[in-house]
Amino acid sequence: MPILRTERHGVTTLVTIDRPPANALGRDFFVELEALFPALDDPAVRAVVVTGTGRFFSAGLDLFEVFGYAPADGADFVRRFDDGFTRLFAFPKPMVAAVNGHAIAGGAVLAGTADFRLIAAGDAKVGVTEIQVGVPFPTSALEIVRFACAGPALGELLYQGRTYGPVEACARRLVDEVVPAADLLARALAVAEELGRHQPIAFSSTKAALRAEHLARMRAARTSGEDPIWAHWRTPETRAAMEAFRARAVGRKS
Repeated sequence: MPILRTERHGVTTLVTIDRPPANALGRDFFVELEALFPALDDPAVRAVVVTGTGRFFSAGLDLFEVFGYAPADGADFVRRFDDGFTRLFAFPKPMVAAVNGHAIAGGAVLAGTADFRLIAAGDAKVGVTEIQVGVPFPTSALEIVRFACAGPALGELLYQGRTYGPVEACARRLVDEVVPAADLLARALAVAEELGRHQPIAFSSTKAALRAEHLARMRAARTSGEDPIWAHWRTPETRAAMEAFRARAVGRKS
């Protein structure tokens, strides 16, 4: 079954992440994302909405899958990760995130690639928890957070790695608007349609200018082929930190 499902709503394409139970992001997600871009580049598509299924928008990277890759597969994954997030962040058309549930770590980063992030009122949690896991931010992900969450709470978000309910997340610029859960998708599609009415060149040039510095840093980090940050993910210290995080997570569930 595909992880990414698409539906057309007029001139807007709805992309739904469907990988139960937590819509975690692994290699297959980024393979499907790369294959999806030609359809999204179609001039008939004027805007995009991204949402999740069940209780999660996305729990972020499937760390247990990622840390289990053989070296060659790991190198392929990090290339796809950086390519996918960079391309989403640079996507020239309007994009709205309909955060239907928890958006943790890479899930919050994914939402941050959008131009507007709407979240369903309720008990969902949002946060960039990488420091709690013990993994450093790849430059592509860090630049997205620096742009999307710019403001006085940025240090708190990155250094403390907490998660927040919808209202607190909105106050810290992790999301932009809290919407009644029953209205989330309709509201997201309406915002996307409104943005899609703008002349494409006017919207895309404005978006490109706003994000140019962050995209330049993403690309500069890969001048030698791979962002050097990824080397830290391969160290015994990071592996041990991830294993400790997994033990804590299992302990909380038991």
